[in-house]
Amino acid sequence: MLTPPSRPPPMTEQPRPANQILSALPHDEFERLRPKLRDVSFKIGEILYQAEEPIESVYFVNSGIISWLATLEDGNTVEAGVIGPEGLAGVSVVLGATSTPNQALTQADVLASSISSEDLTNEFRRNGELNRMMLRFVHSLFTQVAQTAACNRLHTLDQRLARWLLMTHDRTNGDTFPMTQEFLSRMLGVRRAGVSVAANSLKRQGLIDYHRGDIKVLNRKGLEAVSCECYEIVNHEYQAVL
Repeated sequence: MLTPPSRPPPMTEQPRPANQILSALPHDEFERLRPKLRDVSFKIGEILYQAEEPIESVYFVNSGIISWLATLEDGNTVEAGVIGPEGLAGVSVVLGATSTPNQALTQADVLASSISSEDLTNEFRRNGELNRMMLRFVHSLFTQVAQTAACNRLHTLDQRLARWLLMTHDRTNGDTFPMTQEFLSRMLGVRRAGVSVAANSLKRQGLIDYHRGDIKVLNRKGLEAVSCECYEIVNHEYQAVL
C-alpha cells in the first residue's frame, strides 16, 4: 500500500498589531497594507513631530501614549489630546495636510506600526474600511480636543488632573505609570506648584499614590467621581464611534 505524500503544515497567519484600527480591518485590506508597515519603538519623552515640520511617517499606536501638544511662540506647550492604541499619530496627512502646527510627544514608552504618509494616503483613497475607521477616529479625536479646551477653561485643577489620569489609565497596562510633576504641569498647562497641590489632594483622598517619578491609581471609581463630566463625554464618544 502506497503511503500518501506528506503535506507541509498549513501556514499560520502572523498576528496583527494590537492597534484597534489595524486589528479590525478586513483580511484582504490588512494583507495589502501589511508589507508597508514596520515595527518601531520610542522611549518616553521622544518627539515624533515638531511643529511645522513635514509629516513623513504615520504611527498606529500598539501600546503606550502619544500626546498631541499645542505649541506657543514662547516655546510653552499644553496638551490638546492623547492618542493610544485606539488610533494613530499623523492623521492630518489623509486630510490633505503635509505638516501640523502641533507637536507629538511620547507620554510613555510606545510601540507602533509605522507607515509612510504616501502609502497611507494611497490606501485611504481606496475608500475601504480603513478610510471609514480613520474618519471615525478623527471625529472622536476632535471631540476630545474640544472637550479638553472646555475643561481647561471651566473646571478645577483637581477635576482636570483626575480626568487626565483616567485617560492615561485607559491607555496603559496596569495601574502604575511613569510620570513627574514637571511633565504633568506641561501637559495641563499650569505651574508645577499647582500640580503638586492637586496631586496631594488626590493622594490624601486615597485615589492615587506617587513617588520617584511614578503615579499609581489606587481607586479608579474615586477618580471618576472627582473628575468632571468631560472624561465621561469623551469616553462615551470613543466607545460609541470606535
